[in-house]
Amino acid sequence: MEEHLSSGCQACGGAVRQLRKLVAVADAEARYKVPNYAVDYAKSIYPLQQPAKVHIIAHIHTRLIYDSFREPLPAGIRGQGRIVRHSCYEAGDHTLELRQEIERGCSRVTLVGQITNQKEPRRQMPDVPVTLVAGKETVARAVSNEFGEFVMAYEPRAPLRLYVQVERAARFLSRP
Repeated sequence: MEEHLSSGCQACGGAVRQLRKLVAVADAEARYKVPNYAVDYAKSIYPLQQPAKVHIIAHIHTRLIYDSFREPLPAGIRGQGRIVRHSCYEAGDHTLELRQEIERGCSRVTLVGQITNQKEPRRQMPDVPVTLVAGKETVARAVSNEFGEFVMAYEPRAPLRLYVQVERAARFLSRP
């Protein structure tokens, strides 16, 4: 290889120069010490990952309309012991609002949600079954109160889906 490079091959010489620059950058990065608070924060937010796929009511397009992780945290909030993620999904007449919370150093996530009917905002949503699954395993279950609110706690794993049965005709809201 040295013999080929010494022959003056421009393409290979350019590749070698680029690789040497890459090695220099990698060496400099390896010497950088990430502060412990940054490592702890990254480990704490890992369980609150963005869902991979969301379905709200069969055959109706679901869209994420809000995710707090897309916004920078206000000054002072990043240092708190609790990490919170808010998200809101919409499909058809239904909206699903979720709040995920985790204490730093704790492994259990608390999920608080509310399902509402935007077309009929005064309509109560009591006794709606809510099931959180990972693969084929049920991770947690809850039933909504008259306001469509529910709470559950779970150990993070992937991929997660949240099924909220909003109608007796087996239509579902789901959130991984």
